[in-house]
Amino acid sequence: MISIFRSAAEKSLSVQQLIDGQEMLVLVLVLVVVLQFEGTRGKIHLYHREGENVVLPCNSPSSYYLCSIINWLYNRDMSPHRTEVKNGKVDQSSSRASRLNLDNSCSLMINNITADDAGLYGCIPGSGFTIDGVFLNVLTISDADPTKEDFTLQCSLWRYGGLTSCPQKSFRWFDETGSELTSKNDDRSSRQRCFSSLTVKHQSDTNRRFTCQFVEGNEVKVEVQYTHHVIRQVHLYHRAGDEAVLPCNRPSSSDSCSSVDWIYQSNKNMNRKQEVHRGMVQSSPRSARMSLDRKCSLIINNITAEDVGRYSCGYNTDVYLNMMIISPSPTDADPAKEDFTLLCSLVRDGEFGSCPDKSFLWLDETGSELTGEDDEYKSGGQIGCVSYLTVNLQSSRRFTCQFVEGNKVKIEAHYGSEGPPASSPLSFIMLTLKITGLILMVGITVGIIRTRGRKKPQKDVNVHFAVDGDSVNYENDGERSAAAALY
Repeated sequence: MISIFRSAAEKSLSVQQLIDGQEMLVLVLVLVVVLQFEGTRGKIHLYHREGENVVLPCNSPSSYYLCSIINWLYNRDMSPHRTEVKNGKVDQSSSRASRLNLDNSCSLMINNITADDAGLYGCIPGSGFTIDGVFLNVLTISDADPTKEDFTLQCSLWRYGGLTSCPQKSFRWFDETGSELTSKNDDRSSRQRCFSSLTVKHQSDTNRRFTCQFVEGNEVKVEVQYTHHVIRQVHLYHRAGDEAVLPCNRPSSSDSCSSVDWIYQSNKNMNRKQEVHRGMVQSSPRSARMSLDRKCSLIINNITAEDVGRYSCGYNTDVYLNMMIISPSPTDADPAKEDFTLLCSLVRDGEFGSCPDKSFLWLDETGSELTGEDDEYKSGGQIGCVSYLTVNLQSSRRFTCQFVEGNKVKIEAHYGSEGPPASSPLSFIMLTLKITGLILMVGITVGIIRTRGRKKPQKDVNVHFAVDGDSVNYENDGERSAAAALY
């Protein structure tokens, strides 16, 4: 360590641009004298996890030294040192100045440490003949891709590049039960870090927690944990034009959607798009069809093929939207004039783009499965996620296509000139409405006829008077008042 700072000081003397004025030159000269007499107080090794706050001691009691004369130097790998604190003030030109500070004892505080903070730090108290060397070691653990069948965790101890290599078996791995994992790890060492890798078999049914320890002389210096969260996959199946509600699986304790972001990806090879940011739907060609409900679920109205894909709002849940389409081929075929072929397609995310064989079933209006061939139809089989059925001239027929997965019908679509099959609830409702309407029409007609039958015309009454040879006739014509006629 002494030679390290001696080298740094000598380079500071030879490279004038690294010397900031006369005070810095005096400081470096003092440092050279200090290092020549090896007046160091000792080496301090600190071990911390990435993200923690650390305090590097200066061992300079405030009653003896004023922090205004304290300087902190930093060296990563025997390269020229950097001055992080000069005369008690943090150098604002440093890329990490916002995370550095001095406490009342002139110790250097670093907030939210990263692997780049690892290295050797030196505290020089003004013109004193002592120097404190602090080695900061930072332990990190890599993230893993939870979608892969197997994934590898990597535990790294980042440190000063001038130290010797880490001894063998410096790392230990444990699972969530505390059992040591000894047969699956691989330890290695490079100039600025020692690291160990652990390959884990993916398990989709439960969360896993792994602990990495760095050990020195059978003493655990630092440890870090990684929790492998199982990503819950939700598959939704809808028909074109439906309204789809994509659940967010957000904790019930959350009161607002202001922290919710919805990310969309049409397939794994396409870029991800942010459809919702902090609870607000972002501008896009389909933003008018999107909204959030009170549970922060994403609602998409009148879905089309462009809505199919993978959605995520975080909270360890991915929602896959699948859509079924049934149509004649060609689309302008006239079922009343010619035979035609029905196409039943399941549009889905590219990651799940393939469909197992025999995933589609065709049914007629009686619920009978249509397989093979007869006088009225011919099954065209399945290619990928598309199934074909050729139908003879049967304009009044109705057909149902079902997508089946694991012996369970995920979704079905109907085609027919008279609507859905008679066995469906909608058909029952329509039939009931037709019968009700017919009964009302008959009842109204009968009522009108009866009402008119009760209005009988009055009998014609003619009254004849003869007075002194003249006669007067009174006639009743039913609608008009009696009129007198003189003869």
